[in-house]
Amino acid sequence: MHSVIIADDEKWIVEGIKAGVNWNKYGFEVIDDAENGQEALNLIQSLHPTLVLTDIKMPVMNGLELIQRGKAVAPDTIFIVLSGHAEFAYAQKAMNYGTYGYCLKPFEIEEIEGILNRIAQQLKSKTVKEPPVSNHTYELYEAVCSGDHEQITQWLDEKRVPLSRSTPHIPIVIQGLGSPIEVGPTSSLVFPMSRRRYGYLLEESQYDTFLQILEQANAARECGIGIGPPISDIHQLDASLESASLAAFSMFATGKPGCYLGNQPVENPIDEKLKEISQLLQNKDRLGFIAAMESIKKLFREGIFTIKEAYLLYTSILYLFPREGARVSGRFFEGYEQLYYRYGTAEAMIDDLVLMTLDTFRERYEADTSQISNKKVKEILLYIRDHFNQEISIQHLANHFYLSPNYLCQLFKKEVGETIVEHISRLRIECACKLLVETDLSIYQIGEKCGFHDYFYFTRIFKRHLKMTPTQYRDKNQ
Repeated sequence: MHSVIIADDEKWIVEGIKAGVNWNKYGFEVIDDAENGQEALNLIQSLHPTLVLTDIKMPVMNGLELIQRGKAVAPDTIFIVLSGHAEFAYAQKAMNYGTYGYCLKPFEIEEIEGILNRIAQQLKSKTVKEPPVSNHTYELYEAVCSGDHEQITQWLDEKRVPLSRSTPHIPIVIQGLGSPIEVGPTSSLVFPMSRRRYGYLLEESQYDTFLQILEQANAARECGIGIGPPISDIHQLDASLESASLAAFSMFATGKPGCYLGNQPVENPIDEKLKEISQLLQNKDRLGFIAAMESIKKLFREGIFTIKEAYLLYTSILYLFPREGARVSGRFFEGYEQLYYRYGTAEAMIDDLVLMTLDTFRERYEADTSQISNKKVKEILLYIRDHFNQEISIQHLANHFYLSPNYLCQLFKKEVGETIVEHISRLRIECACKLLVETDLSIYQIGEKCGFHDYFYFTRIFKRHLKMTPTQYRDKNQ
């Protein structure tokens, strides 16, 4: 058996690889794992494994340094990079350090097993060689990302791609391709930007022909195709390519594949939306939070928000919740593509964020109850929570807790910050939202289960809180 060490600070990734890969089939066995680069280096020094799978971003010592130092102490150890960097710069750099290969997160188990199979075959012959470099290298895209105009010029000259005012070119990005679509013997350039994203640089005169090729390949029905503004100078390439990239991700925002024109950056109200969400969190307003997220869905569907705003929204909410003293079950992503492959559409991402925060609001409600200083009010809150879907009145509460109705109302408003009626209505509407999404009960049945025994009163209160009817809310969340 060939020995394997996995180095990654995300434990769930390590356990997923351990359990998902059929190691025995290819003659490998995982003997240990490490959560940081230094720990992994110590294991390499003592165990001299056949193979190390390592992340790039790790605490104490990063993956690049681990590969360099690991090669020094164990020259025969083979390294594979598990990279979460969407732009490939670090993964490509690791290849220069003698790495056998790399898998980009989110990776597929079959991809890792394919590399293991190749290594196993080469180990049989006692010679492990790096796989041949693909004709489609990432050097051009790296040069664009880093602003290396000299390298870009060299590439264009080598590929005989003239770029001038007399021969303007159009950058096109296709998201969702397993392999590049061949353009043919034309003055054009194709280059990979990630595992399933390819860039093209076409002469403007070839644009219509290329669209016909994409149509024949059914690409517009399955992929997101972004078209950047025409350029005549390499200094324009970065901005135009970025515009095409965001346009290619439009199918994430709108939920529809097809061709999208890249536009000049416009000021979107994402900052205002994030401020609104932050305020709703501070106010512990779950219903307001749901309504705000529903309004954001519309902005994505209309193409006003792009995957850039989706990434900001997702990351900000995961940041805002811990800041407000709560935790959610989501994880941070390192690039647009991870978000894209995790959710597929912005609407699915928003639905997950809402579900992700359901327990957080509930826990916060319990925490607020435990922090109420007045013991009597705390008892009232807990009683309401257990009976809000039943007939409950201020007189009933006053009798139950031996208080006068006036004193009860004043005390409750002072301690809780809202009236008893407002509090009960909010709990009932929250319950209704959950049942509308998670059950097939009729609107009338849901109203009854939540304490509304009048259908029209239920719909009126629901619309007052969420600015939509229960039926509209269900339709939007199906």
